[in-house]
Amino acid sequence: MKGEIDRSKWKPFLDEFSKRNHLRASRIEVVGELGDQPEENYLPFIGVSFERKGSAAGSIEFFLGGESPEDPRHLDHLVLRVEHIYPLIGQTGLEEGLGIEDKDGNKVILRFEALPEIEDRAMEASPGDRQ
Repeated sequence: MKGEIDRSKWKPFLDEFSKRNHLRASRIEVVGELGDQPEENYLPFIGVSFERKGSAAGSIEFFLGGESPEDPRHLDHLVLRVEHIYPLIGQTGLEEGLGIEDKDGNKVILRFEALPEIEDRAMEASPGDRQ
């Protein structure tokens, strides 16, 4: 992957990434020995954090889910022993996600999703239906 983030900049990069992309529809995929395993689709992106100290030092945790603690939809995904972080940039130059690789070569990919369009029923009404 291109554009690897230098380890010394992980914390500020992830903090800013979280702010820029807060509540975007997202999905997480885990790519490893078992192949590509999707975990969740269309959950709002809450944030991602880097742990510098303690027993989880060197780990990154993704937080996805509802907009409030009462919302039961949520997913926390922890990646231990992180080696590489790559922003995923689309052809338009916009962020489309984030790639993480651990010491064993396993990858976790956060992708931002385009939500399906909602049809405008008002536009479908025939002229005779309007008064």
